[in-house]
Amino acid sequence: MLDRADPEISLALPCFNERENIASVVEHSIRALERLKRSWELIVIDNHSNDGTPEQVLPFAERDARVRLIVHDANRFYSGSCRTALTESRGRYVAIMDSDGQFSADDLPKFIKAIDGGANLVLGWRKIRHDPLARKIMSRFFNWMARQYIGFDLHDLNAGIRMFDRQFIDAAEIKHTLNMANPELYMRAKAARLVVTEVEASHRAREKGQSCHNVIKLVQIFMKVRKYFRGLKAELVLANATLEGERERPTRAAGPVTSRAV
Repeated sequence: MLDRADPEISLALPCFNERENIASVVEHSIRALERLKRSWELIVIDNHSNDGTPEQVLPFAERDARVRLIVHDANRFYSGSCRTALTESRGRYVAIMDSDGQFSADDLPKFIKAIDGGANLVLGWRKIRHDPLARKIMSRFFNWMARQYIGFDLHDLNAGIRMFDRQFIDAAEIKHTLNMANPELYMRAKAARLVVTEVEASHRAREKGQSCHNVIKLVQIFMKVRKYFRGLKAELVLANATLEGERERPTRAAGPVTSRAV
């Protein structure tokens, strides 16, 4: 249960070696949060950067108690940063957004509206995408894998902005260690019979810094990604079997599963 002092909205910004971007992203995000006219917190999760990224955030945290900086003592990959966001965020609405400047907190009202409409997990969709061709091809490949293994039926598997409610956080768990998180978040929602949807998210080309998701690295970890999806599929099958077993118990007290579930 949330305390009365807890903010309505939590925005978590995972970052790794984003010295050139993080200050402008934090500044822009604060302005966007203020425009919502709701209580908020901004959590910057530094994944053991070695370029001075945390030092760019400290002035914001010192000026405003609503801005928090968490620095990992080791690189926990992107999934580890999202795990920290799940455990540290206190808001009714919790968003995780990449800190490379390609996404904007100006889109948060769309996500809030979807949550208020009954969704538990809302993923961003880069309908107009500003990425190199190779990145787009790789994303399509990962989308295809997600459809095959976990029944992913939305447009954009790995957009760097998403929002969820407290019900999702209660059901969510990030077990896998990888530089992606959306597939597991989607699978957890599906296994828990929660409602998943998507909204269009604005997207800009990366102007500064260097992505840690370059194509060479993605190709190198192909086998690991396939193993990851296989693991998610096995967990989903087990969750479905467990749910079916509970349904068949004559003493089951819970009501039927909502028809809006994934």
